[in-house]
Amino acid sequence: MSKMRIVIWSVAVLFLGLVFVNSCTTVDASHEGIKVSKIGSDRGVSDIENVTGWIFYNPLTSFIEQYPTFTQTKDFEPFTVSSKGGTLFKIDPTLNYHLVKGQGANVYRKYRKELPDIENNILRTIVYNSYRDVANSFSPDSLVNNRAGFEELVEGKLRKALGDDGFAFENITSNLTPPESLQAMIDAKNTAVQNALRLNNQVASEKAAAEIAITKATGIARAKIIEAEAEARANELKQKTLTPMLIQQQWIAKWNGQLPTTQLGGGTSTMVQMPIK
Repeated sequence: MSKMRIVIWSVAVLFLGLVFVNSCTTVDASHEGIKVSKIGSDRGVSDIENVTGWIFYNPLTSFIEQYPTFTQTKDFEPFTVSSKGGTLFKIDPTLNYHLVKGQGANVYRKYRKELPDIENNILRTIVYNSYRDVANSFSPDSLVNNRAGFEELVEGKLRKALGDDGFAFENITSNLTPPESLQAMIDAKNTAVQNALRLNNQVASEKAAAEIAITKATGIARAKIIEAEAEARANELKQKTLTPMLIQQQWIAKWNGQLPTTQLGGGTSTMVQMPIK
C-alpha cells in the first residue's frame, strides 16, 4: 500500500470518527431529549420526537435539545405591582418548578427556545402577570394584612398558567414589600389597636377585680348579719326561757346551804325571808 493510500485512509477514518463523535449523544434520566429536524417545510415544527439514552443523529439535518425534568429554581429580578388605588408594592419572587415529563416536545414546539431563555422571558411574564392581576384586586391595607390570601391566589394563577405551558408549579416566595410610608402607617395603626386592646383588657381586669372585692365584702357583711341575727335570736329565745320558776330552780341548784348574813350593831344576824301572807 502506497503512502498516498495510507494518508487517504487515515483521513477517511479520522473524518468518520469525527462524524461519529458529533452524531451521537446521551440523554440521562433527569432530562428529556428532543430530536429536532433541520430540514423540511416545517423546519422543526412537526418533525420533533422525544428521545432517551444513547441517540444517533445526523448533525447536518437534525439536532438534540435537552430539558431538565428535575426541580428548577429561578430567582427573578424584582418588579413592582399596583394595588387597588395605585399604591406600588415591590415583589422579589423566587420560583420552584419543573418540566412535566413528556411535555418537552410541546414546549419546544411552542417556544423554540432553550430553558434559560424560556425562564427569562416566558416564565417571567407569567409570574409578573399573575402578581399584577391579583394585586390589583386588593386594597393596600388588605394586601399587607392578608398576605397569605394574596399569595394563595397568585399560586392558583401560576399553577394553571404554567400547567398550560407544560410546566408543574411547586412553590414561590414573593418577598412582598410595601412602600415605607404605608408600612409606617400600618405599624402605627396596629400599635394603636394593640394599645386599645391592652387598655380594654386592663379595664376589664380591674372591673372584674372590683366586682370580686364587692362580692367578697358583701358576702362577709351578709355573714356577719346572719351571725348577729342568729345571736340575737338565740338571746331572745334565751330570755323567753328564763321564767321566775326557772331562775329560782337555778338559784337553788347553786345554793351551798348557808343563809346570807348581815351586821347589826356589831353582831351578826341571819337574813331570813319571811313569807308574806
